[in-house]
Amino acid sequence: MRGRRRKAGRLSRRQLLKWAARGSLGSLAALAGCGDYGDDDGASSTPRGTSDENADPVGLVAANETASLIHLQLRSFALAVTKQPFSLLIETDSGPFFADHGRLYLLRDGDRVTVASVSLRSKDDDGALLDATLSDGSAALLVLRALTSRTVAVRLVPLDTAGITHWGEVLDTPDDELIYGLTERIVADVIASEVVPEEVGSLNRKGELVSMYIAPTIAAYTPFYHSSRGYGLLVGGTMPGSYDIGATVAGELTFEFEMDPQARVAEFFVFHGDHYEILDEYTRLTGRPFLPPREIFLHWRGRDVLPPGATVEVDGVAVNPTLADDLLSYERYGIPVGTYHFDRPWAVGEQGYGDFVFDPNRFPNASEMLRVMTDRGWLPQVWVSNWAIDIRGQEARAAGYLAPGSDRAIDFTRPRAVEWLQAGLTDFLAGDEGRHVNAFFADRSDEGDVPSDADDVYDDGRNGRQVHNAYPVEYVKALHDVIHESRPDTGWVVSRAAYAGSQRYGATWGGDTHSREGATIPETPDTGPSTDLGLRSVLISMQRCAFMGLPYWGSDIGGYSDFADREVFARWIQVGALSPLMRFHGKGTKAPWDMPTEPRFDQEVLDMYKRYVELHHSLQDYLYDLAQAAHDTGAPLVRPLVFNYPDEPKALDRWDQWLLGDDLLVAPVWRSGERSRSVYFPAERWVDWWDRARVIAGPLEQQEQAPLDHLPLFAREGSPLLG
Repeated sequence: MRGRRRKAGRLSRRQLLKWAARGSLGSLAALAGCGDYGDDDGASSTPRGTSDENADPVGLVAANETASLIHLQLRSFALAVTKQPFSLLIETDSGPFFADHGRLYLLRDGDRVTVASVSLRSKDDDGALLDATLSDGSAALLVLRALTSRTVAVRLVPLDTAGITHWGEVLDTPDDELIYGLTERIVADVIASEVVPEEVGSLNRKGELVSMYIAPTIAAYTPFYHSSRGYGLLVGGTMPGSYDIGATVAGELTFEFEMDPQARVAEFFVFHGDHYEILDEYTRLTGRPFLPPREIFLHWRGRDVLPPGATVEVDGVAVNPTLADDLLSYERYGIPVGTYHFDRPWAVGEQGYGDFVFDPNRFPNASEMLRVMTDRGWLPQVWVSNWAIDIRGQEARAAGYLAPGSDRAIDFTRPRAVEWLQAGLTDFLAGDEGRHVNAFFADRSDEGDVPSDADDVYDDGRNGRQVHNAYPVEYVKALHDVIHESRPDTGWVVSRAAYAGSQRYGATWGGDTHSREGATIPETPDTGPSTDLGLRSVLISMQRCAFMGLPYWGSDIGGYSDFADREVFARWIQVGALSPLMRFHGKGTKAPWDMPTEPRFDQEVLDMYKRYVELHHSLQDYLYDLAQAAHDTGAPLVRPLVFNYPDEPKALDRWDQWLLGDDLLVAPVWRSGERSRSVYFPAERWVDWWDRARVIAGPLEQQEQAPLDHLPLFAREGSPLLG
């Protein structure tokens, strides 16, 4: 059982010195379960999914000090520290890639307090401990540690913490620098992207204000970005913060975070290398992506609601009529089967999730129903949440398992609460119904019922500000541990919310992206105008997650809303087929045999549905091989063109194209009504997937025809995928 964290209190100067000298990685590594970083300190020198296990160990070759300069020469890079005024430069043989011009700061009583000067206290084989004088005359410790040959930790520890509420850093960002990652959300307004998708955003975050505070429902966040200047930067811990990427002051990138009241340290990590090497280092620190089973790469089918009604017999068993329609239609039209998702309401209880028991009114004979599905090859998956409600809610309240002040959110910092939830889910998976269930669809940990204020004190002593961003990671970890134990070879967890470390435990889906302008709550019909901008946002969100270290990603094909434009659905099917996770889910039927548009039975869309499901299934082995590389090195499955072609200007912010692995170039049409698009072919020879006699030599940009049923798709010449 995990021990409780220390309650907030003042550390003595001696304790601070001891803590800083030993080089703790702080709360981020504790959250990610990677406290013993030193077990694997070799950095990858091969970018595409092959870790260099024989890399030289990190060591300090020399440390030279003059009256004005401290120079730390490491095996792969050098750190030059100017004593007064303080500055820090990190460089390699090819030149500097990261510079702090004395603008690392604390916010004390509302005023910025910067590092004014430093002196060397001690050094060892991994870095140096410096005494720092701040601009208000107070003292601090500055720790510079080489964690690997590509990662440097920068840690500022104030000795007087009175009045300190935030900390931050101001970096120069030249006009030609691109900044990637941070969030999958494409707009600053946390509501607009769900209700009214906008034609804004790209892979490059320059000119944006970005909040680092998880908000529903497009809820994947990481305090981690990549720079086109050859470095990545991760902020340690889980406190809320923000990034101002040249929005307020041109040429300045500022990030500012609340000070953790327990750790009371400003900490960030700088990774050096190309995008693959940066992800290798980032996932070495925060945790490698889990390795899912092959089955996750079959397509998924689900509906927001399966209404009760007169049952229909399937293989001799009375089955929910909507479910029966899906099962029998797949059989009738020869569509390959995959995962079937049961969303809420699927269980007993007023909100369709009171206990882990299928609702007998909605799903009579649930055990037999699920047996029929698995006999037909389906892999059932059920919706779960961080809620304890109805009967289980009463039990949780009586035992003290709920988060402070919440009437339903479980406190995942309390080990007994986690064990209680895990026991219930384990029993479910072992029972007559749950023994057929393959995976958990983890929802709602990003919402307002998770207490997130400073006066909300959780069981382990952290407050709501500390826990808010950590909560989805703790939640998905609890579910992952159940699945890992009960379904070690075939199970997985997919989660809507994510933060640094989430990749260790689950896949990600893109929240309630809409294809209509309208309300987000399931009970409200979608009545707003149709839009293709939800699909546009998905192209960006999926690629941003590649930079964020979240390799397994999928969206609701057709949007979470019930689409009103058949072209949106058709084009989204094509995008889904070339995404890591192909997921039909959301409100409405998402069924070409029962469309919300005319014709209701749409043969053209049905042919596309089947064709692209088959295409996705044909890539199952390829995707699994990519997943193995992701597990080994953090390399994403979807690879923005800049990953492989960083020297090609047209690849740097190509948000509407991507690579799937190294071998497939995907260039979908997203705008309704268009029947062609401009495609950029990087410097390779590319074979048209649909016409193998047609080869295009890059670099080249040209117009490609794209009838409604056609996805511009190309394979790298010589790829094994071409047979």
